[in-house]
Amino acid sequence: MFKTTKAKLIFVIIFSIICVTITTLIVIYERIDITDVEENDSQENIIETSNKEKDVAGINLKGKYNQNDLKIKSRKATKEKVEVSYFEIDGLRNKEIQNKINEEIETTALNYYKEKIKDLSEVVNVTVTVSNTGNFADTLSLALNYWSKIDDDSDNFYQGMTGLNYDLSTGEKIPLEKLFTSDAPIIDILRTSAYHSILYYYSEETLSGDSVVNNYRDIEEDVANFIELYKRGKLTDFYYTTSYICIFYEDYSINIEMEDWADYIAIYSRYLAKEDLYDSNIIGYKNLYTLTDRNKDTYYYSNYQNENNYLIDITLDWNENETSSFEKELVADKIEAIEKEIERVKQLASQNSNNFYILNYSIYLNTFVEPEVEEEIIHYYENGNSYEMTVHDFEENVEPIVISANRDASVSGGASAIVYDFGEVLKIEPQQSIEYYTEDGEKIVI
Repeated sequence: MFKTTKAKLIFVIIFSIICVTITTLIVIYERIDITDVEENDSQENIIETSNKEKDVAGINLKGKYNQNDLKIKSRKATKEKVEVSYFEIDGLRNKEIQNKINEEIETTALNYYKEKIKDLSEVVNVTVTVSNTGNFADTLSLALNYWSKIDDDSDNFYQGMTGLNYDLSTGEKIPLEKLFTSDAPIIDILRTSAYHSILYYYSEETLSGDSVVNNYRDIEEDVANFIELYKRGKLTDFYYTTSYICIFYEDYSINIEMEDWADYIAIYSRYLAKEDLYDSNIIGYKNLYTLTDRNKDTYYYSNYQNENNYLIDITLDWNENETSSFEKELVADKIEAIEKEIERVKQLASQNSNNFYILNYSIYLNTFVEPEVEEEIIHYYENGNSYEMTVHDFEENVEPIVISANRDASVSGGASAIVYDFGEVLKIEPQQSIEYYTEDGEKIVI
């Protein structure tokens, strides 16, 4: 009896050891499959890049850049059920390269949807839009999107997205890996960015307002597939702006925030041409801060000059259509006064190289009907101020505020007017000025 019991006990112990061993191996295998493979990929990538010297500079977070001196012209094409809005560039000295780029933009805009939509009789309509997302550092980036409703009676639709990215000195397309420096840990950058981007899609908001994720395993699988596509050279649909890179992957948009990986982002420096590529040098903004953007077409008047010891940043928002002659004269007089003040400040700057000068105003002018008198009233609103400080004080205390305000404003695509608030560091705040006029030009005192 004792021997039998002892034998059974030994068998149970051995069996338990075997079970524990198998279970441990399975857990280890699962961890290798999900985690360690990613770590190995990361290590593998580090091995591939650690011995490489940086071929071009990354992003200087306090640096500046120039927009290209290109004219971006809107174009439209309509045929049967298809409506296409796209762009044409003008201003390159090399017209052969310019024509090549324009032909490729037009061909892609007119035909890209055909990869999925073989027969227009299957759909209600097709809408194609092309957006200019990056026009700086002698490169051009465009995002193309098409959308097509399949049936009036359903919510089914076709959709597709791609990017067109050009080196303006050669007309050649820019591959994804060339957006990064040679020493960049690209796999790590892609994996981290993909994880956070896909996590957003999987997140659900609870009644308490918190975000929860129910299935992290699906996210890990998507990230692994994304990395595998990159290794096979299949990630070709992307565009970039001055602050992020967007890669199209299945139904996801994978965003790489340039600020997070600034030392490894090459797009600001890799394609800068040694010779002047453009017919003109007065079209794009000059000396914008990196990771920021501005759109000249947003305002009726804008003046941005960022030089060694002065900063001019003024916008005037006004719709000149169907306005009175007095309103036009008022705007012209205000602009004349602005430009005289700019010249005065620039003269001071040239005479006092140790001082820094800032002229910053956001101006808004519109017409509204006063209900009580049923009369049109012209409203002029000005917000801003002028500032004087030492160059050292600007660089140490004021410029970080300027850079931060520009980056915040760029979130809206460079369309936000900027009024700087230096109250804490300079003890001088923006001042508001409001004026009202009748349509005939009589000033209203309130």
